[in-house]
Amino acid sequence: MLNKLTTLQLIQNKLLEGFETMYLYIEEDWTFDTVTVNVKDLLKAIAVNEEYVVGDYDYTIYTTGRNTDRDGNLLGLAQDELMADSGSYNVFADEQQAIDFCVKMYIEDMIEDSGECVSIDEATKYVVNNSNGSFKIK
Repeated sequence: MLNKLTTLQLIQNKLLEGFETMYLYIEEDWTFDTVTVNVKDLLKAIAVNEEYVVGDYDYTIYTTGRNTDRDGNLLGLAQDELMADSGSYNVFADEQQAIDFCVKMYIEDMIEDSGECVSIDEATKYVVNNSNGSFKIK
């Protein structure tokens, strides 16, 4: 079984590959938004436990932890997942992971809220068509 890389590892890989910017996908319950970030600036902010602001405060990206020694000295990048805004939205470096997460949330919420069962295809269509992603489904 292959281990999936974390969002932070994927961002670090982009830096190593020489990319200046990349897309991140921010979950907003049943949908997601696509944003462009400066890879180096984002990693710098995360390394010192600061927030990274996207655009004119469209989103604020942060991590929930710090990688420190017992004396509180910062050891490097925290390995926790990235979050966005006060809603603690999940941040993904892979669009398909964002879609899969939102589809799961949509299906679970439909069952919990109304008892309605929706198919994976219906949920995927809803998520993709209501998100700011790279494609739509007719």
